[in-house]
Amino acid sequence: MAKKIILGVISTALCTLCFAAPNAHNQLPEGFDVFPVKTKYKGDPEVPFYVRIPSQYKPGQPGLHRVLLICKFMGGNGFVVARGGNHNEAFINLADQRGWFVVSPNFTGHGEEVMDRTKCYYYPEAYSGQATLDALDLIAKKYPINTDQIFAVGLSGGAQFVHRLANDVPDRVVAVAANSSSWFDRPRPQAKGVGWLVTVGEADPTILDCIDFADQLRSVGAMPIFRSYLGMGHGRDDRATALDVAFFTYWDEMTKGSLNRPRTQKEKTEGMLGQQPKDMPFVGNAEEWTYVPNTPENLAKIPEENRVYLPNETLAKQWAVSGVGTETEDAEIP
Repeated sequence: MAKKIILGVISTALCTLCFAAPNAHNQLPEGFDVFPVKTKYKGDPEVPFYVRIPSQYKPGQPGLHRVLLICKFMGGNGFVVARGGNHNEAFINLADQRGWFVVSPNFTGHGEEVMDRTKCYYYPEAYSGQATLDALDLIAKKYPINTDQIFAVGLSGGAQFVHRLANDVPDRVVAVAANSSSWFDRPRPQAKGVGWLVTVGEADPTILDCIDFADQLRSVGAMPIFRSYLGMGHGRDDRATALDVAFFTYWDEMTKGSLNRPRTQKEKTEGMLGQQPKDMPFVGNAEEWTYVPNTPENLAKIPEENRVYLPNETLAKQWAVSGVGTETEDAEIP
């Protein structure tokens, strides 16, 4: 274990050196841009939001592009993330394939501040939420992005932020994947309109918090996809990443046709798809990690607390993948 931790630290350090973040005044590699945003918090007065431009983007083409917001974990680096570092390659590749802009903020974070809702970027009300909305508006002045149908994903401290952002402004977030978040805010009623994915390792000491959050989401009418993985601790696992990719692919397929128009009020309050459990073609059993067609007969065989509704078979198959995954270095706790 000690060897694994040492190697992980060395790997992270080398990655950071290779992808050292430029400041807002340095030249960026081709295909990247940066938008510095001033904040009200003196401890992080100007946050750079790094943007990865999809390779297929051509200025002047009609239509709006999706935004995938990836938030770093505590101690991570936004520019590293935007380049696919910290094991974000799968998200960057997906975004490039589907023509999404990747936005990654480089919030300052200090471990001693994680419980301070006036300072830590985990809490949108501190400063990070408004900074993100301001950044999206700035980016939209230069690039044709949709700013009210974004996807958001984060690991550990990144999951802390993205789940709260989706909870606070569900009219701006269509789908969110919270991976290995250590604790959560209770979901508000409007959270039912967001597509939720919550993943955690069964060896993660905060697994019960993740289970509780999924239950709380169901209590407000949301249909979260919850998945825990055997052999996974507080970090990233290729099984969870593959599920994230399948999740966002599904949501993009279902909503990409509406990117060129604003969301209606009904879509903002009830979600882009307005789905109910009866609309889901499959239902999973979270005790056995198996899935079956969503029929009354099959539902009767799965205790209600173990039901996970799954919107298509591709996603259902990925959700049911068990075995042992390849875990990368652990994210810092908290």
